[in-house]
Amino acid sequence: GGARGIGEQTAKLFFKHGAKVVIADIQDHLGQTLCKDLGQSSSVFVHCDVTKEKDVETAVDTAVSKYGKLDIMLNNAGVFEESPNFDILKDDPLTFQRVVNVNLVGAFLGTKHAARAM
Repeated sequence: GGARGIGEQTAKLFFKHGAKVVIADIQDHLGQTLCKDLGQSSSVFVHCDVTKEKDVETAVDTAVSKYGKLDIMLNNAGVFEESPNFDILKDDPLTFQRVVNVNLVGAFLGTKHAARAM
């Protein structure tokens, strides 16, 4: 998402170079705080769970309605198994499915809706 880590730093860099940004993330407080820091006229926060197509569609539609177009789409939401004792032989398939849904399906949905708007 855009509220912290790589997404946050990328949003700040684009903003520094004059871009208007949509911060899409499931972490509402962090996303809203980042938008305040960047300025409300150049940024907007949208709650977005990239595993839900309607959320991704809304994020893209927000960019187009607020700024008139979409030039760049950064699909950077990602999760991974953080356990120091990770063992594939004991891994829960639901954990793996979550990784696939966020890291792969989320990028697919982002690309699908960005392509529609570009």
